[in-house]
Amino acid sequence: MDSGKRSPADQTTRHAPLPLVASAQARCSTRCVPGLPVPETPSLDDDAPEPPRHRPWGDLPADILGVVVGRLALVEDRARLRSACRAWRAAARLHRRPPPPLPLLVLSDFSFSSFRAEGTLTGALRRVPLPEREAAGAGSVRCVGSFEGWLVGVEGDESRSAGDLRCFLMNAFSQDVVRLPAPSAATNPVDTQSRSLSLPIANSSGVMMNCAINTAQRGAMSFRKVALSSSPESGTGCVVAAISMAKDATELALWRPGMKSWCVCYGSCVGKFIDVIFCQGKLYMFSSSELAEDLFSFELSDGDDNGGLMVSRVERRDMEMPKVTEGYYQNWSIVEWRGKLLIVATYTSDTDDEVWQRIVEVRVFEASLSTDPVRFTEIKSLDGDCIFISPCSCKSFRPCQYGVGGDLIYFIDGYLSPDRNARPFDKLVYNVKDGTMAPFAADIPEDKLQAPDGILMHPTWLFPPE
Repeated sequence: MDSGKRSPADQTTRHAPLPLVASAQARCSTRCVPGLPVPETPSLDDDAPEPPRHRPWGDLPADILGVVVGRLALVEDRARLRSACRAWRAAARLHRRPPPPLPLLVLSDFSFSSFRAEGTLTGALRRVPLPEREAAGAGSVRCVGSFEGWLVGVEGDESRSAGDLRCFLMNAFSQDVVRLPAPSAATNPVDTQSRSLSLPIANSSGVMMNCAINTAQRGAMSFRKVALSSSPESGTGCVVAAISMAKDATELALWRPGMKSWCVCYGSCVGKFIDVIFCQGKLYMFSSSELAEDLFSFELSDGDDNGGLMVSRVERRDMEMPKVTEGYYQNWSIVEWRGKLLIVATYTSDTDDEVWQRIVEVRVFEASLSTDPVRFTEIKSLDGDCIFISPCSCKSFRPCQYGVGGDLIYFIDGYLSPDRNARPFDKLVYNVKDGTMAPFAADIPEDKLQAPDGILMHPTWLFPPE
């Protein structure tokens, strides 16, 4: 590496590591573990044989500790083991990497609940600690996305009229922070690096997408969902895609390390946004209207010599969508599963106000991106995997090593809408093989999913890397 260049780690603000969960702060010596009973020494006479010597807990062999760590499904249990003593912490690090722990459900206010092997969520909520600078501010700080162990946070104006004032990426475990440009900051329209262009969308009839970078923004942005292409630790390989919904305007904002402002994309195709995802090295956006559903693929290129990026091509992909029973309303979520793109469709009835409040059918389709038009094939198995869906994140996960049942989809989902009258979240688990549904996440208080002004606050699934 050229010594004159900064490594990705240099671009990250590092804070003193803090535990994600409350755990014992005291560190014992290698001779004992806090909280464990000390065996009493029996009374012996002179003729009695010498009692067996008890080895200290800190001398527990590293290979045994490695087996224990591999069987701990919850990330907080692993944190407690590492905090017991220096010997255990060192042994946990030296052993082979254990399977990823079960995910956490992080609510908008950064409180979280752990997913358990029984297929339920812990009822007691704890809070991911925020560094002082990120926690401070006049507005409300909320979580709007995740990638592996990283969370995406924004600070919004309390009146919701000025958009988001700040945006940052934070590692929930190391407390490392990457600060992004302010979503709603005014920029200089005469900047020498400013660019603004209208791109024709390939395979469509005259539809255009407008892209602007380092120019005066059209208005305030309020992020509802943020997706990452890779970990922020990858440096310029990490691309951030954020969907903004503010004042009846929907925009797609793009950023990568080195950029001083967002590349903002807008147009009629973005206005019908449903979901956005990175898959197989490309950015895909799914949108829907009363007439059709559209899948758009984006190609990104360097925007300038300072690490910026720009949209160089947008293509509308023709799709052969499955038939939908008349009288049902459908919502779509996009999930990457083993390198494949899945569409999880939920159906609600628009004929009965009561039925409108719940999902009545779920179907899962695999999208063949190599065909033109894109074909969708319904599948009835996830090969033992599970899918976790929320408004801010959708991800597949293989939980069988912890005894969790497979071929299940866990929903705590709603619509990315600033409407105060949006319907409540659907909270259920769906069995892909037999089509049955059951309630899920009943222990999450409703007030944790709704802001004081009535707007739904969207949770996100967080998947710790270890």
